[in-house]
Amino acid sequence: MLICIGEILVDIFDDGKNKTVLPGGAPFNVACNALLYTKDVAFIGAVGNDEYGRLLQETANNKPFKYCQIDVLPNRYTSKAIVSLNNGERSFRFERASGADYAININDINFANLRDDDIVHIGSLMLSEEIGRKFFDDAISQIRDHSKAKISFDINYRDDIFSSKEEAKKVFLSAIKKADILKFSLEELEMFSPRKDISTALNELLNDQQIAVVTLGKEGSIFYHHGNLLKVDSYPMKPIDTTGAGDAFYAYFLSCLVNKPDFINKEEKIKYYLKRANVVGGLTTLKKGAINSAPREEEIDTFLKNDNLVLL
Repeated sequence: MLICIGEILVDIFDDGKNKTVLPGGAPFNVACNALLYTKDVAFIGAVGNDEYGRLLQETANNKPFKYCQIDVLPNRYTSKAIVSLNNGERSFRFERASGADYAININDINFANLRDDDIVHIGSLMLSEEIGRKFFDDAISQIRDHSKAKISFDINYRDDIFSSKEEAKKVFLSAIKKADILKFSLEELEMFSPRKDISTALNELLNDQQIAVVTLGKEGSIFYHHGNLLKVDSYPMKPIDTTGAGDAFYAYFLSCLVNKPDFINKEEKIKYYLKRANVVGGLTTLKKGAINSAPREEEIDTFLKNDNLVLL
């Protein structure tokens, strides 16, 4: 099973004339999109007792999660990300000073039910707050105590929620060492390593057992394991909204690990699934919002048979 824990919030697209509110939060995006590719998905998060919290609860209730726990915190509000778009590329401004997303209660989660073949994906936004960092460390400790489940972590760095890049780097480097499966963007990898060569940078950051994927935007993605690096190209597309594209890509990748974990030992299988994950990320950018934008398996198949349908 894939169990996603962490931020659930609303993305507010405001162009000065119109305001669109959509469900979001990277771990929630991953969980919702993963349901397209595997049936075994759970989500755990927290919202405020407000209209945005009710919107997110309704969204989650309409998804076929095996398990979903969204705590409603009366003394906090539902976190918000204000999204600005420029030629399809997005920038974020967060409103979460008293937000609920990072205030999950560790005592409300029963880690004793974890199975050794589970993957627990933990969101990164909580790391900007002391209580979130404590939750992160306590959750990892309990996961390790109760099972051999793999821990997944997407860097998903947002500079406006940390006091400085130096603080963020210190926090993230500690978190990276505790995860089994990681996702970086190329910019994030460059933030943590001065090495220009991607293989060298990953070799220095990770141990021999960790698995990593690096997203390269329109250039595709990279799979890294046991010191070996494999790059898979992407397809040219003209994005409408890149919000959630990385989450959709990662949802597909993690779903493959849930469904067929041995694929990481076979180069041809890695290429096959990473190519499909690239298509998932790319097609997600052709719609607005991070949820309900990812393609189903049959849509991926259709695109790969007719990849000239989407051109720059």
